[in-house]
Amino acid sequence: KQWYQRRVRGWRIGFIYFASGIGGTMLSAILIPYMPEVGASGALYGILASLLVEVVVNWKIYKSPCIELTKLILLLAILFLVGLLPWIDNFAHIGGFVFGFLTAFVVLPHINYSEEDRIAKMVVQIVCGILAVILFALLFIVFYLAQGSTCENCAYLNCIPFTDSFCQDATMELRPRVGN
Repeated sequence: KQWYQRRVRGWRIGFIYFASGIGGTMLSAILIPYMPEVGASGALYGILASLLVEVVVNWKIYKSPCIELTKLILLLAILFLVGLLPWIDNFAHIGGFVFGFLTAFVVLPHINYSEEDRIAKMVVQIVCGILAVILFALLFIVFYLAQGSTCENCAYLNCIPFTDSFCQDATMELRPRVGN
């Protein structure tokens, strides 16, 4: 039993990491198609979201939970603001964060303080699991059926044009090949 527990100890974080990476990449591919994307930032934002979930779910365990929550929120705010610079894919960050948040509620262990607390946490797990599956299916469908769709106001989530030419270099005019 100990060998098995040591082997699968990290599966929860691994699941959150991969679900966040896939979700962030899918959202980014839908909102900014034909833009090359590299890196694992969406998955890392999912891990940050799981830290946020861990603080919220285990609130009673922390000596000063408000301070821990404030530190995490400030860190996330700074990182999302940095994502507003050109060539940083904030859509992958947002998608990774959302998927990390939902999957963390589903797979991370939690402590139950009463029967009502156990039931409430189980309901949250089920709802978050269903939402994660629905969101993934929706992104998958949109990716294949409406790949060329644009959201003009969504561009401000990825790069805020502080000057007229600030975000111009952040777009690539790649188009799919027609014919050979």
